[in-house]
Amino acid sequence: MSSQRLVRLWLAALTVSSIGTWILYGARPGMNFVIWTGAAAIGLLSVPRATERRPRQLALPISFAVLLAAGAAVTADPLFHTLIVLMVASLLGLSTLLAATSPEPSQYGPGYILTAPFRAFGRTVASCIRTCGATFGAIGTARLHPVLRGALIAAPVAIIFALMFASADPLFARGRDAVAGAFSSWGFAPRMTFWSLLALFLLGAYAVVATGNGVKVRDPDAADARVWPQILVTERVIVLGAAAAVSWLFVLFQIAYLFGNPAAVIGSGITFADYARRGFGELAIVATMAVGLIVAAEDIARARESVSTADPRLRAAALILLAAVGGVLLSAVHRVTLYEDAYGYTTARLYAQAYMAMTLVILLLVSKEAIREFNTPRLARGIMAVALATLVALTYWNGDAWIAHRNLDRFAKTGRIDAAYLSTGLSPNAYPTLVNAL
Repeated sequence: MSSQRLVRLWLAALTVSSIGTWILYGARPGMNFVIWTGAAAIGLLSVPRATERRPRQLALPISFAVLLAAGAAVTADPLFHTLIVLMVASLLGLSTLLAATSPEPSQYGPGYILTAPFRAFGRTVASCIRTCGATFGAIGTARLHPVLRGALIAAPVAIIFALMFASADPLFARGRDAVAGAFSSWGFAPRMTFWSLLALFLLGAYAVVATGNGVKVRDPDAADARVWPQILVTERVIVLGAAAAVSWLFVLFQIAYLFGNPAAVIGSGITFADYARRGFGELAIVATMAVGLIVAAEDIARARESVSTADPRLRAAALILLAAVGGVLLSAVHRVTLYEDAYGYTTARLYAQAYMAMTLVILLLVSKEAIREFNTPRLARGIMAVALATLVALTYWNGDAWIAHRNLDRFAKTGRIDAAYLSTGLSPNAYPTLVNAL
């Protein structure tokens, strides 16, 4: 699709969505609904079509869509308002397909009519995604495209990491709350969300008409243009670098605490239990996600184009991220240790530490693959061996007896013990140790 046609599609979608947001958002269906329906229909008829032939069948669904939309101003029955909205949406979907495919009268039957709303919805969503991809490809220079793609992919990854760290660190939590407070104070944020979603949906619908079936959106002037560009080294370096930057920021905060207890600091806004228990869970998720991110990025790149992991930028980004994740894991293990010192030993805390130890070994395996030629099948076999070895060790090692023994030692030193947990929370594997203690 040419750049000029893309501009016309965006202008039509943004104009109609602006009208819809202005008169529909937060309002009940009435005259506002027929005004917007008419604007949407005009946009549907005015966008450049894939075929020059305009089907005569368009008059019927568009006329009834506008007529039903006007009925929203006549009736006050909520049930009829719901039916009107559904029928108008269905008729506009049918009109979209008719304008795009221009079927022959023999093809325009009951099956076509009944399935049109569902097919129109699917094609609209798919066409919206592809049109956004084509628009993105038309922006900037070819050299800048990988950087933009990498930034778009890295943004949600960095946000997810930051949100996970916010549950484990008070400074990250303050940043999260500050951002949330800023958005919650913006009264226009929900309205902007409504406008954006409406604009994207209209863009997809108009693109279906412009491309005939909404499946392919290409620039005829660039035969080798790709709607789904390949994720190559530049994009992968940006994504891994963003994840590493957020992770290292967290690790630096922990170094500032000297891996201590920020919950003991007045005004930190985090309790000791949250710091030690809930924070550990989020850190374990981040560590697992980071390993998965490196492996997934490698598989995606190899599936689309042969890319060597010997590239120094990619190797450096992966190793920097792995080093940061190692620091995150050490902080997570330390949190569980603090929790055990304060509240005793349990199987859940023991298994958490075993999981962290297993993940540290897996990090070493991934680091080894990142240094040399990355071999995903070999890494998968190594991870399987480490996971099975961990399971075998936990099976043959009497962890419940160890937990009972440690809790008894803690009782001898501090006078504190959770007798209910020792008597009901452990398996029969702990009974000999408990009987000997009695």
